[in-house]
Amino acid sequence: MWSTELQQRISLERALLKQNTLDQFEIYWDQAESRYYGYGVATTNSGRKYTLYLFIPSNFPYARPSLYITDPRPLLMHNGQSLASLGTSHAMHTLSPTNGCVQICHWRDERWHSSVLLYKVFLKGLLWLEAFEQHLATGEPLSQFVSTMVGAL
Repeated sequence: MWSTELQQRISLERALLKQNTLDQFEIYWDQAESRYYGYGVATTNSGRKYTLYLFIPSNFPYARPSLYITDPRPLLMHNGQSLASLGTSHAMHTLSPTNGCVQICHWRDERWHSSVLLYKVFLKGLLWLEAFEQHLATGEPLSQFVSTMVGAL
């Protein structure tokens, strides 16, 4: 069951997405699953579109949500290999995939805290996508373009 406190936090998160001009993303309620999730389509500077899905755990904001790229799937690297096949990769800033969807490493579990806002998670997702576009152009790993974001943003 989602507490009143959590429902208020979700309302705040929705408002902050709009306030920070990230209105391509929204927080939704899944009646069948009785849970919240985030979703949206991002367009990179190159014009490519990527669908991001944010799994919001029931113990949010005390637990880190998971951010996935659900489209395109498979997400192919510069060499044509599926990025999800790498699993957790420091060089590519990814965590273990789910159902073939790449999971973006946006915050380490041990650095996550309840004051981190979801718009910042989506913002890091956008930064990751732009770095991925550079990877596609050069073949270099994302770590060449994005350093570990120690509490950045």
